[in-house]
Amino acid sequence: MRVRLSRCASGLLAACTGFAALAICCLADPVAAQEIAFEEEQIKAAFLYHFATFVQWPEASPSDGAFVIAVLGADRVASELEEFLPGRRIRGRPMEVRRLRSIDQLEDEAVVFVGADAGSGLPELVYKVEGRPMLVVTETPGALKDGSMINFQLVDRRVRFEISRTAAERAGLELSSRLLSAAMFVDTTSAVPALPGVIYASVAPSPLLR
Repeated sequence: MRVRLSRCASGLLAACTGFAALAICCLADPVAAQEIAFEEEQIKAAFLYHFATFVQWPEASPSDGAFVIAVLGADRVASELEEFLPGRRIRGRPMEVRRLRSIDQLEDEAVVFVGADAGSGLPELVYKVEGRPMLVVTETPGALKDGSMINFQLVDRRVRFEISRTAAERAGLELSSRLLSAAMFVDTTSAVPALPGVIYASVAPSPLLR
């Protein structure tokens, strides 16, 4: 599905092409102009890359090896990341994408994106990574209350995102003011997500995400 992305200020698009331009533009002005359309998965992949660059990671977080973005239940987003990430680095570490087929495959990745096709296992995942400096990103309505840190929303055919600053801080992650200002909503409540063991109703993905 093709959705809208706003133009960057200062002519950034004129100097860049393809996914690289999209990644640069994602946080510059996420709602204003209407002229440029990209695939929804391209925009989400670009945001995931940018999210990682706008997080202050704890000094105690792993510093050796690759900086890995794990993707569960969103194969097309994973494909976009596989095309874009090779050759890019964060904190001197090469970036990689890892496809997951289940929560049990999660290891010490820096970012995990839980797509709509992953089902209703978010509370279990949040419980599994509790205390780790791992950024949890989702695309399911109401996911912030289940412990997501950043949740994508489609608003007027634009990809926007909401943030739980509390959930990020609980994991030892500090989100930049630029990232917070680009969000459509920032939750600063101290609510703690429910633990596994409770039966959760499945939430069907929005038709716009299919």
